[in-house]
Amino acid sequence: MILEKSNYQWYAVYARANSEKKLLDNLQEKNIECYLPMRKVLKYWSDRKKWVEEPLFKCYIFVKVSYKEFYTVLSTTGAVCYVSFGGRAQSIPENQITNIKTFLAQSEHEITVSHERIERGVSVEVLHGSFKGIKGEVINILGQSRLLVRIDSMNCSLYANIERDEVKLIEGKQISKVRALA
Repeated sequence: MILEKSNYQWYAVYARANSEKKLLDNLQEKNIECYLPMRKVLKYWSDRKKWVEEPLFKCYIFVKVSYKEFYTVLSTTGAVCYVSFGGRAQSIPENQITNIKTFLAQSEHEITVSHERIERGVSVEVLHGSFKGIKGEVINILGQSRLLVRIDSMNCSLYANIERDEVKLIEGKQISKVRALA
């Protein structure tokens, strides 16, 4: 009898409102690999201001599961459903999760999450600086060059400011778009 190695993939799970951290704890108790991207945000009240940590994607948590743990996640308190299209849960490529982790590790850059449809930019790879190794797109927003990473399965994008000399064009892309970097 031959046992197949389980195929683990990343999925986004929709969590009940404001219960992402509790769902993270519940999944970790079940020994399920999960990731909740957090960012620090300055919150203002009438009498004070304070830095607080909040989820980068509200109501979402990422899990890396095989078929064996797939339904265990859904039976966990706080989990609602998998992000799906056409009634089928959509897996997220490992490199997109790695890009999210790399983006968040760079505390000197302000990271923006956008659910707007952003026009395609020039495909690049970052050679220097804090985003070294990330492959994404360079786009212009309000006259500034931004590094954009798309997360297609969640229909959103992350972007941050980047210097033009930190990137190189990925070969095989349209020459006409090279002017966008000039």
